[in-house]
Amino acid sequence: MARRPRFSAVRELVLAVAGVFAAFRDYAGWRGVRAGLLVAGGAALEGAGLLLLVPIIGIVVEASSGRIHAGFASRALRGVGADTPTRQLIFLVAMFVLVSGVRAVTLYARDMALATLQTGFIEAERNRAMQSIAGAPWSRVAGLRHARIINLVTNEISRLSTASYFMVQGVVLSAMLVIQTVIAFSLAPGLAAFAAALLVAGGVVFLVTQGRTRDLGRDVVNAAQSMMANAAGLLAGLKTAAAQNAKHSFAAEFESIQKEMRGRQLTFQRRQARGRLTFALVSSLLGAAVVLFGFGAMHASAAILITLVLVFGRMSGPAMQLYQAAQQFVFALPSFEAVRGLEAELRGDGRDHDLPPIVPPLGPIELTDATYLHAGGRGVRNVTLTIPEGAFLGVAGPSGAGKTTLIDLIVGLLAPQSGSVTVGGAVLEGGLRSGWGNAIAYVSQEGFLFHDTIRRNLGWSNPDASDAEIAAALELAGAAAIVARLEHGLETVVGERGTLLSGGERQRIGLTRALLRKPRLLVLDEAANAIDAPGEAALLTRLAALNPRPTILMISHREESLAWCDRIIRVADGSVTE
Repeated sequence: MARRPRFSAVRELVLAVAGVFAAFRDYAGWRGVRAGLLVAGGAALEGAGLLLLVPIIGIVVEASSGRIHAGFASRALRGVGADTPTRQLIFLVAMFVLVSGVRAVTLYARDMALATLQTGFIEAERNRAMQSIAGAPWSRVAGLRHARIINLVTNEISRLSTASYFMVQGVVLSAMLVIQTVIAFSLAPGLAAFAAALLVAGGVVFLVTQGRTRDLGRDVVNAAQSMMANAAGLLAGLKTAAAQNAKHSFAAEFESIQKEMRGRQLTFQRRQARGRLTFALVSSLLGAAVVLFGFGAMHASAAILITLVLVFGRMSGPAMQLYQAAQQFVFALPSFEAVRGLEAELRGDGRDHDLPPIVPPLGPIELTDATYLHAGGRGVRNVTLTIPEGAFLGVAGPSGAGKTTLIDLIVGLLAPQSGSVTVGGAVLEGGLRSGWGNAIAYVSQEGFLFHDTIRRNLGWSNPDASDAEIAAALELAGAAAIVARLEHGLETVVGERGTLLSGGERQRIGLTRALLRKPRLLVLDEAANAIDAPGEAALLTRLAALNPRPTILMISHREESLAWCDRIIRVADGSVTE
């Protein structure tokens, strides 16, 4: 990978980090303000507890040495009735316990508020990604690798969860460090300024060196996507690979990807370990400098010196955690960029997004000089076609001729690049396009089924269907006998993609689901090619006899199947003829 100029890498990193924080802010809203106040309150209460240690230690030291000085704290305590060192100590310890108790309650509320925001943010991001996929134009979704989508909504969202956790942790740690720095300034401004300068210098060095960490995170995202694609390819072609004894090639590629991911992870861990080593050495030297300089040059009192050492000691832990959290955040940052990148890719110009669906008026489907060409020139050109309501239209033609593109235009999955598609005189665009989808049932060649029961698969299209409606649809599709001979009937689990059923059985169950939808337009895309000829003939006879009958479009390569249609159109080289 070519190395980017250092300034450019830092600028990209800052913009990426700002993007995550902006997304979290937009999600959190006023809940984020409440959580921020709790974070600030917890840090302030911890600071108050540390400041109370100064007079407590001072009284203990002075009492043990027999020297009593009437300092500001002592005079203030005498003003409230604590006129002896014992009473003053009791009062201060009671205040310390009270502050600690309030801090504990505040930290509990803070942690719950932050946990709620973090988990909610990840849930919102996952839902947002799925909504982007579900609502994107089909032309964009169709060009995506399924493995990329699955990887993003599973692995990368999980890594984004890690990033959001470290982001929240970083905010908490930063608040603690700010309060502790303020306390250090109030006790010893010179030493505090020196320590603050070191923290700022460390932050600049961190920012400049994290471009490589982000690159490692991006490599892991790409490797995870490749690994998912390899696993999906193996599962999709497992039978073919097993028959040809080619399974080991998949395994070898999987091992290679795993090795690459492991290398990136180890490189990141090595960078973290080096950072911890450097930080430990620097913090030790800083602690030593505080003791020596404060005692020898500044002649600080024992109470201030002990409290200052305690403050710097308590700062070293959060500072180390902040460093590690920031590294983890940067390493997981590419997952957020990948998820949002997919959303932007799917969104396109966004003109049809979030429009309320409108069902087109009743009437014929008409294409007027409609053209849609894919990359490479395939598709359909200048199609003019009228399909009356209730028509049974057959669509024939060789593979690659443009049949699927024609159907995709009719059902609204694709918008014509020129010309128009109307239903009942209304142009299919905007909300009318999504509304038209509510009136369509589509049955594909694969007979797509979920890994669930037959009942749940049928309910996907019409969750409110009664048992009587299900029975009637099963009978119409010729699937009643299939369900009857299964031991668990409608409660039978069909397996992943319905693999526990035969191809013809899957197609009949898929057709049943489509009929339960009670569509205005029923599309059969090679939907009965796995059914034997007599069974298909009986099925088509029942469909043709429906009254009222939906408009039926049937793509088929069987001439005997097309004989049942009222009309037949043929698609060849992008042209449509009767």
